[in-house]
This record gives sequence, structure tokens and C-alpha cells, in this order.
Amino acid sequence: MKKFCINIKNPLVSILILVVLSIMLSCMGFLISSVFSIEVLVRFIKSPMIFLMNTLPLVILMMFIYFLTSRLWASYFISGIFFLIIQYVNRFKIQLRHEPFVPADILLGNESTNVLKLSELQLNEGFYIPITAFLVVSLCLFLFIKSKKLNWTIKIIGAILSVIISIVMYSTLYGNVKLYSSFKVYGSEFSQVDVVKSKGFIYSFLVKAHVFDMSKPEGYSVKYAEEILKKYKNTKASVNKRPHVFAIMSEAFWNIDKVPGIKFTQDNNPLTNFNSIVREAYSGNIITTVFGGGTADTEFSFLTGHSLGIANDITNPYILYIRKNIMALPWIMKNENYTTTAFHPGHSWFYNRFNVYDYLGFKRRFFIDDMTGIDANKGEYVSDMKAVNFMLDDFNKYLSQKPESPYFNFTVTIQNHGPYAKTNAGYSQVLSKKSNVQEDYYYMINNYINGLKQCDEALGLLVGEFKDMDEPVVLLYFSDHLPFLGENFAGYNAMNYEVGTSGSMESYLNTYKVPYFIWSNDAAKELLKEQGNPAPVGKAPTISSNYLSIELMDYIGIKGSEYANYLRDIKGKLPVITKRVYQRANGEATEKATAEENKIISDYRILQHFMMFEKKID
Repeated sequence: MKKFCINIKNPLVSILILVVLSIMLSCMGFLISSVFSIEVLVRFIKSPMIFLMNTLPLVILMMFIYFLTSRLWASYFISGIFFLIIQYVNRFKIQLRHEPFVPADILLGNESTNVLKLSELQLNEGFYIPITAFLVVSLCLFLFIKSKKLNWTIKIIGAILSVIISIVMYSTLYGNVKLYSSFKVYGSEFSQVDVVKSKGFIYSFLVKAHVFDMSKPEGYSVKYAEEILKKYKNTKASVNKRPHVFAIMSEAFWNIDKVPGIKFTQDNNPLTNFNSIVREAYSGNIITTVFGGGTADTEFSFLTGHSLGIANDITNPYILYIRKNIMALPWIMKNENYTTTAFHPGHSWFYNRFNVYDYLGFKRRFFIDDMTGIDANKGEYVSDMKAVNFMLDDFNKYLSQKPESPYFNFTVTIQNHGPYAKTNAGYSQVLSKKSNVQEDYYYMINNYINGLKQCDEALGLLVGEFKDMDEPVVLLYFSDHLPFLGENFAGYNAMNYEVGTSGSMESYLNTYKVPYFIWSNDAAKELLKEQGNPAPVGKAPTISSNYLSIELMDYIGIKGSEYANYLRDIKGKLPVITKRVYQRANGEATEKATAEENKIISDYRILQHFMMFEKKID
């Protein structure tokens, strides 16, 4: 019996078949990444541009292999194996880590993927159907489809053209972040899973390959970075007891009552508790790198000591770069026998905190899903009062279980997150109304201030509880950034508060200036005094947010690490470092660093690159 076989003599027909096969595989990929959501597949089919951007790389890869082998089955099988592997890796990573597979995972190797415990996966028919379908199609192509062998001229020209087209596409289409950002995100733009499900895994992966193209600082070498660190030996103080430490980053918190000319209605200062606490604390200002948003950037700078103001091309470090353990404050606290706890009353995927907190050294992590009596799906921000009660409950439970072990809690609040309504939201009029201020800006500022007042009430409750405790407690409280009060700084202009990135150095620094304080209860003051490190009270220095963890460690008498000692050194020379303005130890601000200061900045840039990407943490 004669074997059934289809012979394809025209190479153009073969290429057309490859395109069809690519579309089939691409649809299979959409289903795999979305865990077999037909709705997601239909959405991609209805979005031809996104479908094309996800399918084109597969078409080019298949054509390249076809020109090399002249075999349809080989082109489909080899390309398909590679394609399915990365699609399944992406799916597994989403299932187990709630984040997509990104180029950083390849560059950082096992350190980022060793958390994928395959034993936790449920491999149902959704796992086997695509593999079975792929193997059946491959077998049919191998047995029943024969394509004419290409001559060497066509092979070489075709293969070279495929490579050239790939390079051009990667450099243009897949290097266009603006185009990528223009496509709609179904869900939250802060959830990388939602972003990838909306724009496609292949398209997202190739765009992120560009974003992750992290250039090394000028003069960088591992050897040079290690030589810098060798100058800063670390010593560990021998103490029998450490105070418990809370570090709270309060969403868009601002001591707005310090704005000249601002007035509140009678007995309605929104920061009554804050001002009372500051009088007993060590307080100052930090200069962040973000305005009106970008919470995770300030968080990153505080925890790691890294300055995004001088970093080469680093944006969204939580989302793009942290894929392995990196030295940070929680690791230091752990080395001092602290139990490290992170709490954010928002979703765990927000800024990829679920994974990042692990890499930064937090042993315990809590999010909105861990809070009782709160519907995480309602879309409302959790109040600071509820967050404070959760913190206190966890702290008291901890004390009952481990009374001899110090506790470190880092909390990121969320209540007073913008946007702030430009209409009457039902709040009382805390802000005195000026006749020359537009009504929409008045309500926007008044609504923000009412949120601030509620945060202040929660802060008062927390400190009141700490005051009544016999356990020594130190509290660091700081803001992530100024609130966004309308485009072109409209709300700030209405208050006559000078901000802006293109004006004077003062207005530039005002744009990023937010308060902080470090406070101790009586038990902590007594403990620190006994250890020869009395808690300071009064005015603290204005510093960049990347130095804030050093202020905290110095306050409680912890040296930390070689890198922490390095930061102490340069903080004494350039306490404020931004993209535009530097501030010297004498308070002088300048836009032109001296040769010596430029050397400090250059070395800092080199060292923080080493700490992020090269330094090994056990």
C-alpha cells in the first residue's frame, strides 16, 4: 500500500503554511499563559496589533529554521519546543510566584527560579492538551508533509534576511516602550500579571529585554567595588538586648501645616498628634526621588541604601530588577537577631512586593488578604487605623510567643493614596477657605487634609499604645512622597508653596521634601542610655531617602555592614543627592559638584550596582 504524502514544491506555499502554524502556536501560547481563558484568547484575536506583535517573532524563528533545514516539520518542532517551554515557565511562575517570567530571570539564573516548586503545581488536562496537540501536529508534518529541498543560495539569503529582520524588529518595534504602554491593561497596571495577560507574554518579554538592558556605570568592575568595601570594616556591637523597631512609611504624608500662610478652621489642625510626637522625637526631612507617586522607589531606597537619583537607567526596581537576594536593612536586622516583618495593607502583587520582600530579607510578610473583616475585592484603601490595629495585634502575639527576641516591623500604609476628589466628598471643612482659591482646588486640598487627619489619629493611637508598654520600642515614621494635587502643581500654586523641577534649587528640593521622625518610648530611652547610645531629641539632618536606614541604625546603635559604613561616610559629605541638586554637610545646595564630589558620586554608582547585581547574599 502506497504511503500517503503531500509534496510541496513551491517554497512560498511552505512559508504560508509556516505562517498558519505560527498563528496556531501563538493561540496555544495565549491559552497556556492565561491558564486556558477563552476570554483572553478572544481578546487577543480582536486586537490585531497585539496579536501580530506576539506572533511575528515566532514566524521569523520558524522561517529561519526552515531556510536552514528545508523541512517544515523541523521548523515547527524546534521552534515549538522552545516556544512551549518558555510559555509553560511563564505560566508556572505566575501560578507559584504571582509574577511573569522576565529576562531578568534568565540573566540571574537559578537564584530567581529556584522558588518554583513543581510539586506544588496541579498538572491537569490543561497542561497535557497543548503538548499532545503539538506532538500530533509535529508527527503529521513529519510523516505526511514533504517540502522541496531549497538550494544553498536561497537558504543563505533566507537565513540572513531572517536574522536582519529580527534585529530590525527587536530594535524598533520591540524597543518602542511608548507603543507598548499605549495598549490597554485589563485589570491593574501595577500588576505585572495583568499587564502580561493584556499585552501578551512574547511581546512583553521582548520589550522588557530592552528595559533590562542595564548598562554598567563608567569605570565599573567587581574588583574595584570590592576594594571600596574593604576600606569599611564592619563590627558588631555586643549587647544583651535590642529595642523593638517599627518603621512606617506613610502614604503621601506631609506636614502641610508648615506651609506659610495656610490656616485651618478652629481646633482643626490635622497634625495634632504628629506635632506632639515630634516635640519628643528626633525629626527632620528626607529628599526623595519621586513626586506624587512612585511609592516603591522611596521604599527601595530606604531599605537598600541605594540612590535612584544617580542610578544608571534604574526604573521600577521592584518590578524589573530584584530577582535575587540583595543586601538590605531586613538582612542586617536579622543578623542582629531581629525577627523581620513586612506589612502592606494592599495586594501582595502590588509592585511585586510579595516576592521582593522575600529577596530583601523579610521572614514574615502580611498583606490585605491576611487582615480579617476586610473585603480585598472592594477596591477601597485600608485605613491607617485598621493597619495600626493589625500591627499592634501581630506585635502583641509575637511578644507572647517570643518575649526575649527583638521585633522589626516595616509597614507601608495606603489610606491617603490619591487621587483626591475636586468636589465636596462629605468631609468637614478643615482648611480655611480663601476667596482667591478655585473651588475645585480647595476641595482637593481639603479632602487630602481630611485623609491626613485620619492618618494622624491612627499615629496617635499607635504611639499611645507604645507609651504604655514596658517593652522598649523605637518608631521611625516617614513619608514616601508629596501628594499629587493637580496637574502642573496646581494645588501647590493655590497654597503659594513653591515646587517644580525646572525652577530654583529651593523649589526643586521642596518638590521632593517630606518629613520623618524617630521616637522612643521611655523603656527604649532607658535601654539606649544604658548602652551608651542615648536617644537624640530635636532637629535631625535633611538627608536623601537612601540614608534614612543609616539614621535609624545609628539611633539604635547598629553598625550594619560594610556598605552601611560606606553610606555613613558619604552621608557626612553629601547628605542630599538628587538627579539635579546636591546638598553638602554645611547645608549648601549646588548643581555643580566638585571633582572630589563627582568622585564620591561615581564610586557610589559603581558600588550600588555591585550590591544590586553582583554581591552574593546567603
